[in-house]
Amino acid sequence: MSVPSTAPHRPALRLVGGAEASELQPPLDPRDFDAVFRRFSPYVARVALRLLGSDSEVDDLVQEVFLEAHRGLDQLRDAKALRGWLSRVCVRRATRRLRRRRLRSFFSLELVEERDLPVSLAATPEQRLEVARVYRCLDRLPTEQRVAWVLRYVEGESLEDLVVLCGCSKSTVQRRLRAAQARIEQEVPT
Repeated sequence: MSVPSTAPHRPALRLVGGAEASELQPPLDPRDFDAVFRRFSPYVARVALRLLGSDSEVDDLVQEVFLEAHRGLDQLRDAKALRGWLSRVCVRRATRRLRRRRLRSFFSLELVEERDLPVSLAATPEQRLEVARVYRCLDRLPTEQRVAWVLRYVEGESLEDLVVLCGCSKSTVQRRLRAAQARIEQEVPT
């Protein structure tokens, strides 16, 4: 497990989960909230865990995402867009939480402990240490850079998906990725 090189489309850190089972199932009716929650809550939780880097906040974030989804599902026109829409809600909510956390840590009110990091149980102690180093570095990055980097290199999202998820242009996403990658390469020894 290493910090990603500049190689495109290659996620370097696979911390939790695997193939997305919801991608293999047929589209469902967005008005059936229970079915939407059952199918997509593991995906939303996985994205939330990777973005936040802390297991302690995941349940609250998933609840926020699906509360917002419950309010807005009737406005969704295309059932195939459901996963992407939930991703955008999750990214937006996680970004808010990360900004609050950064502000709180600035005043030393909150720190992310290593035991809360999203590391697989099968990870070696060296891999756990490397993940802890990466997330410590991510905690010091601006929120937008952190979100873009995690979505790209941990979650494996394409640049085109990042444009939608981050709500900015492709050049802005690329700029954020380059800045985050340069900082991580500088601070995390390989």
